[in-house]
Amino acid sequence: MTTQKGLNEVVINKVQRMIENKAVGVQATMERLVNEGKIAQDYIAPIGVELRRNDHSPIITFSGNGHVLMNMQSGQYTLHDNAIGQLADKMGIPSRYLRQLASGDEWQRQLAATVLNEHSGWTQRTRVLIRTVGQQVRGVLSDSYRRLNSVEILTAFVQEASQQGAVIADAYMSDTKVWAETILPQPIVVPTVKNGEVVIFAGARFSTSDYGDGAVDMRAFLLNGACLNGMVRESVMKQVHLGSRLPDNLQLSNRTYELDTRTTVSAVRDLTRGLFSKDNIMQKAIEIQGAAEIDVDFDQELKRLVKAGSLLKSEGESVEKILMRNDPDDGVQGGATLWKLTQAITAHARELEPRRSRELHEISGALLNRVKVTA
Repeated sequence: MTTQKGLNEVVINKVQRMIENKAVGVQATMERLVNEGKIAQDYIAPIGVELRRNDHSPIITFSGNGHVLMNMQSGQYTLHDNAIGQLADKMGIPSRYLRQLASGDEWQRQLAATVLNEHSGWTQRTRVLIRTVGQQVRGVLSDSYRRLNSVEILTAFVQEASQQGAVIADAYMSDTKVWAETILPQPIVVPTVKNGEVVIFAGARFSTSDYGDGAVDMRAFLLNGACLNGMVRESVMKQVHLGSRLPDNLQLSNRTYELDTRTTVSAVRDLTRGLFSKDNIMQKAIEIQGAAEIDVDFDQELKRLVKAGSLLKSEGESVEKILMRNDPDDGVQGGATLWKLTQAITAHARELEPRRSRELHEISGALLNRVKVTA
């Protein structure tokens, strides 16, 4: 492997411009995470047949006036689609059916509220954790959900990456999840047998959700300097937000909240250092070389990905067009290899909305699991 010495400055400048263009979005992501954290509230709500047996009135009810609403003592709240899906899962209602009702006509919304009221009264589940932001329920979670301070954890990731010499390449926050990608500004050139020289900026990606939309997750992040295609490898941290049963008074669990956050911060710092280590970066470069030596049938591979539900049919068709175009500006050049396929998938990801784009980064990276790297 060679370093950036003698590398065409056009590639470095292109990545630098990308980072500068993303700076406003990165700042907005950080501000949103902090601001929403300030107004987020947690409630423990008893539900189910046990409440009914004790002749207690329901603590939460649902109505379908304009939107499907959750009614609690603290007020009336709209339900985010994420919360709708979680309610369906916890109450044994088909998720797709409930989502269709909740977003349908007035009679469908009323039916959704009726279904939720009946199921919440008869479910065997006794309590749920309800997480709100303002007047919207974003998550309906287990009463054993481990509450973590995402601001502290993400800050620790960014700080540790910076200490390793990395910069933030991009960040994005949806209603229910946050991502941040960091890279080293010094690229490496990976010579391959069948796909030419690949210019890679190595780094790490962090993601988490405060609303049950994914575990705390960290992955190696690779950015192709020629085309700005992103890719992530397998997770090195799969920390699910589950712990002991939360007390009715959540103030009593603040000590646990702080300790769990501190433990996760420590793990994130350690894993970040590992992802930026020379050995790890070298391994990723060797994986690229290995993928560029594996011949594949693009048509069969895309059909398999579509059949498995990894790609939509339209996405598979778009990837196929990119492969046929064979444009180095898409990171696609040389022979019909596994590496070329991954780059066509991530090239298409550039055209998608931020969340789906990152999902394709994971789909693409998972294909490299076929490469066997010996120690």
